[in-house]
Amino acid sequence: MTADEARLKEEHFSRIRRIKRLLRFLPRKGNVHTYPVIRFFAATARKTPFLWSFKVPEVVRALYAGCILTFLPLLGVQIPLAFGAAFLFRANLPIILGLQFLSTPFTVPFLYTAAYFIGDFLLSIFGNQATIEEVGTIATEAGFVQKGVYWYAAISLGGLVIGYFSGFVSSLVYRVAAIRASRALAKLRKLQKKSPKTTAGSTSTAREST
Repeated sequence: MTADEARLKEEHFSRIRRIKRLLRFLPRKGNVHTYPVIRFFAATARKTPFLWSFKVPEVVRALYAGCILTFLPLLGVQIPLAFGAAFLFRANLPIILGLQFLSTPFTVPFLYTAAYFIGDFLLSIFGNQATIEEVGTIATEAGFVQKGVYWYAAISLGGLVIGYFSGFVSSLVYRVAAIRASRALAKLRKLQKKSPKTTAGSTSTAREST
């Protein structure tokens, strides 16, 4: 084994170890039945190959959908919606579900605040606040409901923007990492194919010299 081959092999197994450590914190085939609502479809999920595929298309779709759902004001129903989105968009299930754990009761105030300010800024430029607030006039406490409707609209719009941007950045990072890993693996396989020939050539040369 050459020095380059040993180095590439070590890098390859090092990537595998990092991925395995990361996967410990993501939903898997073995524990998907423990999630509420999802447990009723666990058997179907285990038999659906694209839900567990880490190929670029499945992962990219999961990153976009997962990031958008994370920032939308849907706390409490995100897991069932993420599960449905994984089937709808043929996305990776562990990633799209794992992203939902970024929005917890502890992180939601920060996530939703950021989403609100961005949504509020966009609505002030492109939208009409008065039109949005008119939806709440059917309630008795009109002022409070109007503000609530506007806040929800602003958070939703801001969440869509942040989620899409986060999905774009994370998918770009994954694409680059996948390309690098693919090239390194191809180079390793190429070196492994050459190794027996080199050994055979060295052996025949030694015999001829003898």
